[in-house]
Amino acid sequence: MKLSVVVPAYNEADRLPPSLDRILSYLDEHHPSSEVLVVDDGSTDATVAVTRQHVGDRANLKVLSYSPNRGKGYAVRYGLARAEGELVLFSDADLSTPIEEMEKMLAAIDQGYDIVIGSRAHQLAEIRKRQPLYRELAGKFFNLVVRGMVLPDLHDTQCGFKLFRRSAIEPVLGYLRNDGFAFDVEILALGRAKGLKILEVPVVWVNSPMSRVRLSAATRAYFDLLDIRRRAQQLAAGALPAATGVGLPQR
Repeated sequence: MKLSVVVPAYNEADRLPPSLDRILSYLDEHHPSSEVLVVDDGSTDATVAVTRQHVGDRANLKVLSYSPNRGKGYAVRYGLARAEGELVLFSDADLSTPIEEMEKMLAAIDQGYDIVIGSRAHQLAEIRKRQPLYRELAGKFFNLVVRGMVLPDLHDTQCGFKLFRRSAIEPVLGYLRNDGFAFDVEILALGRAKGLKILEVPVVWVNSPMSRVRLSAATRAYFDLLDIRRRAQQLAAGALPAATGVGLPQR
């Protein structure tokens, strides 16, 4: 079963090369038919040039780029829509969750799940380096609100390590429109509204000291939750029109 790994990147010229080395080395050994899609989200640094120069001419690596910067949610959708694998893993560029953690997620897909998400809140998760306390508390509060408003059974929607069955998620992509911090909630909520089976699994996680998440963006996400809840309800009722301008190709 072919696997695609989507890595959204914005100004990641420094952090991306070592992460790609780890990803490609692991995939070469364990999943040789896989592909990696680096989605450059309108970077203003040398992310594209450094990535292409660092890895050379590899048939299983694609560097996708557009301008201007649109946001992480847009980048992930862009990559998901262009992935060719039957399974698609979204991973943050800093590899806070090691690539090896995908194996427990692949096992869950084999059990019939459509989306498997890495969780730092699971009691069996292994947090090797924690976030600063204010970020950790802010994240826990956000997830508490998410559970109260949208997804009551999921304890960590924001971990940047998620695996999708492509055939299951493709019908959802055309309804997604959130480009910001809440895009994870949106794809899970609308996936659930479409009847997709979602499982949360514990992962190893190491905080990156160069996190791109800004608290101002996280604050805006609280307002996004109201819109996501409304649209998930509409989608479940078959009354939600498709979004526009999401960068999805025609297959």
